Parts: sequence; structure tokens; C-alpha cells
Amino acid sequence: MPNYNFTEPQRQSGVGLVLIFATSLYHIARNLWVVVFYFAFKEVDQRTLLLAGAGFILILLISLGYSIKYFLNFKFHIDEKNEEFVLQKGVFSTDVINIPFQKIQQVNFRRNILQRVIGVYSVVVETAGSQDKEVEIKALSEERANALADLLMAHAEEERAVVQEEDTNLEVGEENKSSTSKVLPEWEHKVSLLTLIKLGLTSNYLRGVGIIIAFYFTLREQFMFNDELSAQLQEPQVYWAQGKFMLIIFLLIVGMVFTVGETVIKYFGLHLQKFRDTLQVEMGLRNNTKVNLRASRIQLLQVLTNPIQKAMRLYQVKISLASSENDLEKNQIKIVGLPPDVVSQVKEYFYKNRIQEEFTILPSKFLLLKKISRGLIPLLVVGGLLLYYVEMITVYWFLSISAAYLLLLVFYNFLYYRNLKLGVSKEFLIRYSGVWIKKEQYLEIFRLQAISVSQPIWYKRRGLVYLTFHSAGGDIQFPIVRKDEIQALKNYLLYKIESTEKHWM
Repeated sequence: MPNYNFTEPQRQSGVGLVLIFATSLYHIARNLWVVVFYFAFKEVDQRTLLLAGAGFILILLISLGYSIKYFLNFKFHIDEKNEEFVLQKGVFSTDVINIPFQKIQQVNFRRNILQRVIGVYSVVVETAGSQDKEVEIKALSEERANALADLLMAHAEEERAVVQEEDTNLEVGEENKSSTSKVLPEWEHKVSLLTLIKLGLTSNYLRGVGIIIAFYFTLREQFMFNDELSAQLQEPQVYWAQGKFMLIIFLLIVGMVFTVGETVIKYFGLHLQKFRDTLQVEMGLRNNTKVNLRASRIQLLQVLTNPIQKAMRLYQVKISLASSENDLEKNQIKIVGLPPDVVSQVKEYFYKNRIQEEFTILPSKFLLLKKISRGLIPLLVVGGLLLYYVEMITVYWFLSISAAYLLLLVFYNFLYYRNLKLGVSKEFLIRYSGVWIKKEQYLEIFRLQAISVSQPIWYKRRGLVYLTFHSAGGDIQFPIVRKDEIQALKNYLLYKIESTEKHWM
């Protein structure tokens, strides 16, 4: 691999000019599509066409000049003296962004279709606690992008991470050399297209159907597709009944295709590679993303599945990174379609020590009573309304529907209550939850930032409290437990937060 000198200001790859110009043309086309539509469907004289053509050529020349100027002014370098990454950009005015090494959280790669064609990557530098939370260099070759990412993360690790005792003699230059010399991974796993199709068929299916149904009813209202129209047809009841049946089949098929397509586009080519000090994740068809995950950056790990996917030995791993943003979803990496052995390998990389639970905390039975009571409110409201509109439904049908609703309500909340528990080990908190989608959340105790214990006034007499465990990657909540049961745990966790010498970032 070439030895790139990033201490000197430098530009993007030369083909980046093509990307900048194409992006500029895309924005122009998006804003002027009405003009194109006008000329396509309206007859205009030759003089108007000549003027429009001249204007179009002028716009192209201005756009090309702007793109060249932007490309020449866009420079970046690593300032080792001031310990920061410097990026300069602008056309009419120059903006200089200085990012201290200690604020660099992650360096990711992205590629859209055009970037794939011209063979370049976008390097995205994610930061925390600054105005520019994301800085992007849109056109670097793969080798150059890898070299820059490894060097930035090496400097960030040097500034912020506490080196483990066995690595105290490791020099930064050696660490950088090992990370840039990625020849063969220790292990890797690829998710096949068939696996993604299975995932699309077994997850978020109702959401896809719901979108299609909402779209249908919008069209129905806009274009008056109603019973009045069907009444004008020959043999309306037969045709309309058949039409409704075919419509349901059509919506189910379209919803299935929609969900499967969304899953395939988002996770196509999902590829995991484990190197000595990073886990590299690459995925995406339309927008390809490559992320290098270091164990020191991981705040919260979640493992999810549902009964159908579990039977097919498919699990999803959701990794939360440190963030100062309110929207923590933007700082989550979702890896889908993993078999149990790969999930274990991912956990072993992030958590070197084996997780052994010491004891388990269960919620109070009052949680079950509370959830059932809340679920009865809609039934009482509907029942009260029907007293004024008794002609809408008979008492028999109302009682039948109410009985079915009560059974489902009690059964669902019983499963929720039974599956909710908090496992505690010497180094971890593990929250188990879920009715259909089973979720396991793993949080290392030394990454805890704070613990909140809240007690509404109506729970004070019963000695019940809510627990919230705060971390930089999100919060873990555990509702309605007995205060005397968690007092010792709270004291232990607060002691660990105050006494730990490990850095949580």
C-alpha cells in the first residue's frame, strides 16, 4: 500500500470533479423539471427553443465552472502539531473546519451508484459535541480512503482511549501499521440474497402492507372509488365482492414485494470481516456503506429475533455508538441475517470476557396489572360511545368482540411481563424483553454514565420505582420494581461508576 502523506494539504481524486459536476447537474434538473415538462408538452416556436437551448448551455457552463472551483478549493490534511483534522472548502467564501482528534467518533465509507462507477469512496468523519457532526470527503480511492480512516482512528485512539495493560508498550506507529496492513481477516461472513429475502418476508411485513393500504384509501378518496361507482356496474354485488377479494390479494402481494425490496436494497452485499482490531461491516445496494467498528467505541449491543427468524437461525445485531445527538438511531449500525455462531463471534470481539449472570431482577406483578388496566381504556371508551349509537352494532357482537379483545390483551401483556427481566453480572447489565420480537440488550457497567430512580407519588406507598440506566449510546429502562430489591444493585453500580478507571469512550 502506498505511503500517503496526509500532513500536507491535498485534494480529492481527480475523478471527483466528475462526481461534483454530476451532483450539480442533478440538483439543477431537480429544480428545473417543471421547465422541461413545459417544453415537452407545449408547442413552442423556434426562437423560444433557441433561447432555451442557449440558456441551458449557459447553465451547464456555469455549473462546470462552479464544480471546478469547488474541486480546486476543497483541501484537507492532518495537523499533527495541533492534533486536529483540517478541512477547507468553499467557492465564493472559504470555510475551514478544524476537528480535534479526541472528538472523532467514527470514520465510515459510503458509495452511491455513480461513485461505484468511477471507483471512489466517500469518507465520512463523524464527530461528537461539535456543530459539524459529520464531515464528508466524497471522492477518494479505496486505498487512500482506508489509509486516511486508519490514521484518523489511530490518532483518536491515542488521544482518548486508555491502552490495556498488555498493550502499554505498543507504539502508535505499530498500531497504525497493523490496521493498515489488512491482508486477510481473522474471520468473515457474507449474508446471501436468499437470506435477505427470508428476512424481508418475516420482518416489518405489516408495515409494508399498511403503507399500501394507506395509499389505496388515499386513491379511493381522491378518485371516488366507492360503492356508488360499483352500483353502476352490471351485477354490482358479484363483481364488487370479487374485486374486493382480488384487491386484498393484490395488497398482500405488493406489501410483500415492497418489504422484501426495501430489505434487499438496504442490506444487499452485507459482508462482515474481523481484523485484529476492527470489525468491518459493508452493505447497501443504492447507497453502499462501509464501517470500521472498534470495540472501544461500542456503547450498547442488542440482539433481536422473532420466532420465525429464530427457527431459521437468523438474528439481528444492533450496535449503538457514542453520540451527543438526540436522535440516537443515526448512530446505530444494524447487521441482519446472522446465524447464532456469528452473533457469538461478534459478542466475543466486543466483549472479551464471557458473560456470566450472577442474579436476575424481575418486575413487580403490579406492572402486569397496570398494562392490562391501560388496555381496558379503549374498550371502555368504545363501549361508552356505543351507548349513544346502539344501532351501529348489536349487544351480542359487542360482547363477542370485547371478550376476544380481553383474551388478547391479557395474553399479550402476560407474555410481555414474563419475558421482561434484568440480568446482572459483575461487568454487565442484560435486559431481556419482547413478545414477538425478542430483544437482548447488553451494557457494560463501566460505560454507565448515570442511574435514574423515579417514583411517582402513587407508587410511593407500594415501594415501587422505575429504573433508567444512562449511557452514551442510549438508555435502558426497567419499569416498576420494588425499591428494596434494587437498593443493593444501585449502590453497587454507583460504586462501579465512581471507581472504574476505564474510559467509556
